[in-house]
Amino acid sequence: MPPKSTPALLPLALSAVLAACTDLPVPAVPGTESEPNDSAATANLLTPGTPLDGRIAGQPRDVDYFKFSAEAGARLKLTVSSVSVDPGSTLDPYAQVLLPDGFTVLEHDDDSGGGLESELRFNVTRPGTYYVTVTSFDIHDDEQASDDRERNTYRVALTRR
Repeated sequence: MPPKSTPALLPLALSAVLAACTDLPVPAVPGTESEPNDSAATANLLTPGTPLDGRIAGQPRDVDYFKFSAEAGARLKLTVSSVSVDPGSTLDPYAQVLLPDGFTVLEHDDDSGGGLESELRFNVTRPGTYYVTVTSFDIHDDEQASDDRERNTYRVALTRR
């Protein structure tokens, strides 16, 4: 009897076959953030072209950190998607790109993407390791607010533009 294939892998396999026939790129399979990633020191690696899935949950004021290396002159786009990748998501994401010092904000966004999702386009002026923070807009907007709903899911992606 042939082994059963995992239904979740079927769309990926079909997209790979289609891409091979049409010269379209194969979509990246998202990874998952790993906790703790609540500071620049514990940031998860974010690789251009490889999205990561995450959650703003488990503590009242969760902020997830990611890091990436970039060369001067790089033109990048960061997207933080919620309901477009998980219709059940309750997250209104807020994202920031921080300079290599881990504190200075280069760019920030609440809802420049579709609906309430975040999208930032930026240029790197000096080489180094940059940081990304993702949290809930409620947490960002009100220092007393908490937002740790189980369905606060998102996908963060860094791409070249």
